[in-house]
Amino acid sequence: MTTLYTGIITSDNISHVRQRYGTDVVCTPLLEIVAMGDDSALRQAAADINSYDYLLFTSRFAVSHFAIFLPQPLPPYVRIVSIGSTTTAALLQAGFANVSQPAFDNSYSVIQWFRAQPRGSVLIPRSDIALSIIPDGLRYHGFKVTTVTAYHNRMPAAPQRVDLGTIDRIVFTSPSTISHFVSIYGSLPADKVYETRGPITRKYFETQIKIQDL
Repeated sequence: MTTLYTGIITSDNISHVRQRYGTDVVCTPLLEIVAMGDDSALRQAAADINSYDYLLFTSRFAVSHFAIFLPQPLPPYVRIVSIGSTTTAALLQAGFANVSQPAFDNSYSVIQWFRAQPRGSVLIPRSDIALSIIPDGLRYHGFKVTTVTAYHNRMPAAPQRVDLGTIDRIVFTSPSTISHFVSIYGSLPADKVYETRGPITRKYFETQIKIQDL
């Protein structure tokens, strides 16, 4: 089975991708991470870290684009929360310890984790197109949430287009990879096996399929 993998490929995850999907995998990233041209908002958020009870990272990219502005060590009352193991590894590599992590690597698990915590203020550095599920969910449960854009999530300027007739399975790692795929290829072919990472991406995929079938 030939697999088209649409997520970002790095030296850290290429071996895992090949182990998961075999050597017959075609990697064509359909998103790229771009640093903010103006980082003043990031610097200000980092300078105000004393006013927060929780610092929530929902991707490794948020770590690499925001953590550089943070003082170390952080105030002991600021609790660092990571959405999952990949983000946690990035935090540990950046020198942050005592990272809390929900049971599952998805937005719903993050909200469930916070439900059991004392209410307080939460800072979330994230991408410019991040969904509102986590901020809205935390606010619903009584948390004060501040978000700051840490990086841009964009379609590559010259995305690689492949002959889908040679592809059996397509892997989407985020909602943006789905929307970018549709922009490039026009639709989601019905004759493919699809794999999505996490319930948010799966829900977005199912929504796009329904729209396509109208």
